[in-house]
Amino acid sequence: MLAGPFQHPTNLSTMRLLVLSHIADWDFGPQVKACGHEIVAWVRPTWERGQRGSDGSPTIRRIARTIFALPEPIRAIQPKFDTWTWLEKEKIPRIPCPNVNAPRFIEYVKGLNIDLIVVCVFPQILKAAILHTPRFGVINCHPSLLPQYAGPQPPFWMIKNGESIAGITVHVMTEGIDAGDIVARQELTVGETENVGQLSQRQHHAAATLLTESVNAIARGRIELTPQTIAERSYFGKKKTADTMVDWTESARHILNLLRALQPYEPAIASLNGRTIKIYEAQMQEGSAETGSPGQIMAKQPGKLLVQTGRGYLEILAYEIVPFHGWINRTLQQILLPSVGSHFDLTQPATGPTPKVV
Repeated sequence: MLAGPFQHPTNLSTMRLLVLSHIADWDFGPQVKACGHEIVAWVRPTWERGQRGSDGSPTIRRIARTIFALPEPIRAIQPKFDTWTWLEKEKIPRIPCPNVNAPRFIEYVKGLNIDLIVVCVFPQILKAAILHTPRFGVINCHPSLLPQYAGPQPPFWMIKNGESIAGITVHVMTEGIDAGDIVARQELTVGETENVGQLSQRQHHAAATLLTESVNAIARGRIELTPQTIAERSYFGKKKTADTMVDWTESARHILNLLRALQPYEPAIASLNGRTIKIYEAQMQEGSAETGSPGQIMAKQPGKLLVQTGRGYLEILAYEIVPFHGWINRTLQQILLPSVGSHFDLTQPATGPTPKVV
């Protein structure tokens, strides 16, 4: 049943689209082009390719990192597609826009004579003026199964909370955050060891297909909208530093979920006698009896710690003592860390994960 901005049936072979997204690994462009639609421009909050220049060979950089004990680069997920190279090849205008609600930008969009704005991972709230500019309004792909996990960072919260099912939702964009009618949804199973980077990549590529199907349905006038059930809605805000802190009274599984929700981009944070510890890799240890108390160091090896949690043991396989890195960090681990039997500082659980109904 057609409703809202799609109430007038259409049969367009070609839709003129404006895309708002800063995803670098996303094949929406070629998919929607293959269906005969045209992307007239692509908008990001700022425009930088974000690629490291040629500042010496990898070997030289590796030696420099070793000598000066600099941190290793942030790990990344291997991309499946290069959006920016594709845009260059297709000669599609790339527009930096710090504020999509600015009158000047809205006038620019009006001049494009577009049918639809497509949004996916764009960190700005669209207001009424821009929402009403395209002929058929604006659709957005949100990385959760709305109305659950509305808000800016669903993959983090879903993995941290131990969800086994994630998903994506294409919905009509309104002034209410993630509140518009649902166009389409798709479930995705969360792997037991999958981290936030891996899940996000799968969500982005699934979103490319689901958005393309949605654009086709709008063009043909064959779209059905489903209002969101407010009673089922949950909202999770942007994660705070406190949300990345380890609570040793929780189970080893919960702590490992927190680490997965941050990796491969960020460490989990703990405190030991007032020293900040960054945890990069860990695993649960199977088959051991619990004899300590939460946060207690049960065993210590070079570069490794075995810690008692509220339920089970967590084996820390890679960590740093802030602010040290590399060989300096490894050396100081032997000097600065207390002996077996010492305790990590217990922290108050973060209040961020509690959902609020809005």
